[in-house]
Amino acid sequence: MDKTAITTQKTSLYERLGSELGVRKIVNDVLDKNANNPLIGHHFNNIDMDKLKQLVFEFFSMGTGGPHKYSGRDMRTSHTGMHINETEWASATDDTVWALDTNGIGQAEKNEVIAILESLKGDIVAI
Repeated sequence: MDKTAITTQKTSLYERLGSELGVRKIVNDVLDKNANNPLIGHHFNNIDMDKLKQLVFEFFSMGTGGPHKYSGRDMRTSHTGMHINETEWASATDDTVWALDTNGIGQAEKNEVIAILESLKGDIVAI
């Protein structure tokens, strides 16, 4: 095993995404892209975006090994009644990949982020 692989395994995804500044930037970019996405932007009407960005940052930090605690509702409760479908899910995921690419995130880290998102899909997409 090379030294890079060892370092990567010991470094949290949160750190590899740029710690607080990097993760906040990624979250802000994703949510700004979502809000302006013609397919899913309507879900962000009448939303306090500053509060949402903070909650998503906390969630993302906690889920990637960062030090922050999530203070919001669980994913199922948060998305109940939004009727998010597969097409909207895919579009939101594309926005996330765009933000990761825009912020220079490597493929291994992108794969980890997408895996985390996929693990939440059942609580977000309406059946």
